[in-house]
Amino acid sequence: MQKEILTELEDLRDETEFILNNQEIVENKHIENYLKSFERIRYNIFNKIKLKDKYEVNEQDKINYLNNRYKATFENDILKIYIPEVIPKYKNINNYAYKNIMLNVMEKTKEYRNLFNNQLVFVFIKVVENQKNIDIDNKFIKPVVDGLVLSKVIQDDSIFNMFYGVLGKTEKRKNPYTEVYVFKGEKMLNWIQNMAQMDM
Repeated sequence: MQKEILTELEDLRDETEFILNNQEIVENKHIENYLKSFERIRYNIFNKIKLKDKYEVNEQDKINYLNNRYKATFENDILKIYIPEVIPKYKNINNYAYKNIMLNVMEKTKEYRNLFNNQLVFVFIKVVENQKNIDIDNKFIKPVVDGLVLSKVIQDDSIFNMFYGVLGKTEKRKNPYTEVYVFKGEKMLNWIQNMAQMDM
């Protein structure tokens, strides 16, 4: 297991060195391919560690393979989820980015299992980036919703159980992020009115 992980890291080192040592010829397509490879290797290592933890490691020694910056809180009948990254665009989505967000959302919300069981819920997603023109309809929200379904926060994502809205907001900050709010659908109009007053 350890040898496999080291091999993955060596591959990543080689690809990183290529990017750093060939800056004069590196184009956007090289960087995009590198980031996809980085995400693939990271996901593979996490899966190997998870498997090792399951069968070989004591509970107190387990390596936390999920992102600890993901947060979930429940207050005033609203489940709020903080995602320390921007959900990707449809054209940039890949299997590893999708699973990363989905699994982290699932892990952080599993303690709220059956919170909205058999209820129509509204899922509001706010994407905050440091850019003026956010093309919000290109955002891929599926990993967020699938994470909520996997954790059983909502029963499923059919029209009988869920509807959603997405807002893009520009803020001058170094690290973009996403916030998700989940609550009963009947409260949606009040939520939007309050949101407008707070200039959310």
